[in-house]
Amino acid sequence: MLAAAAVLWFIADASFERLAVSPPGVQNGAAAHAGLEITQTLNRERGLVLSIAGRAGAAYVDAWQPLFEGAAEVAWHETIGVHAGARHDDRLRREGALADFRDPTGRLFFGASVMPFHRRFVAAGATFDYERAMPGAGRLPSGTRITAVVRFRGRG
Repeated sequence: MLAAAAVLWFIADASFERLAVSPPGVQNGAAAHAGLEITQTLNRERGLVLSIAGRAGAAYVDAWQPLFEGAAEVAWHETIGVHAGARHDDRLRREGALADFRDPTGRLFFGASVMPFHRRFVAAGATFDYERAMPGAGRLPSGTRITAVVRFRGRG
């Protein structure tokens, strides 16, 4: 049996995030991302799908700050998934309370997503991420991110 071909998607997300990293503390704000996602069905009978995505966007806390990430996710029926990746989050730039940390913007993350609402090319749900600094000395402590997401996806 031949595996189904991978599918390229154009994706856009609009979200509201609660980012908790100490310092600088809890930050709440909106975020918007756009990017590309490649999906491959792993097991059609069980509904398992692997996706690899790259996103660029911005998040707002006092001002819009750039945000870039790359992630891989395994999802069940594109509803419940687990993911891991790397992120550059300029809200955590090296100034103020973060001046003493080495590269606070570089973050590794893993988490889970639940996207129970699907209508054609629109899905809505939430994600939870645990994130930590890139390996090395003098790095920013770990943190968590809870996000309410609306995702738009169109075939490429």
